[in-house]
Amino acid sequence: MSVNLDTLYEEIASDEGKILHKYKCSLGHDTIGIGHLVLENDPEANLPVYGAYEEVPEDVCITEERCKELFETDIQEAIKGCERIYTNWEDLPQEAKHVLINMCFQLGQNGLSKFKNMNLAVQNKDYRSWAVNMIDSRWALQTPERARRLRDRVLTLAGT
Repeated sequence: MSVNLDTLYEEIASDEGKILHKYKCSLGHDTIGIGHLVLENDPEANLPVYGAYEEVPEDVCITEERCKELFETDIQEAIKGCERIYTNWEDLPQEAKHVLINMCFQLGQNGLSKFKNMNLAVQNKDYRSWAVNMIDSRWALQTPERARRLRDRVLTLAGT
């Protein structure tokens, strides 16, 4: 089963926020749109940086269309990261894929690959163990609301 990019756009925009001007993320990186790390070769590299929730002139903002374009590039990278980590990727239900893509979008392939016990549970389709192990992490402490929402979605897959 494939993934629904429109649904992922809505889900991840809700988790990441959508800011159409350049700002510094919590780690101090230039960011725009839905958590897009601004790269040197991005046209947005030369835009001025404002506070995330500051009122800014429209001419320093990207369009909704550009925001979606950046997201589509980033989401494909997250999907590829998941495909590299999970040998059973094609056998997972769409909801499971959406949760993993959401995590990979936030953490990157390298970050997600470090969830050893959780990833073993994903391979075994042991949804209860997956849910427990995703919460037992530094990530869950750093983004507790997102982690709980995603955990609850995994528990739904477990039938609880």
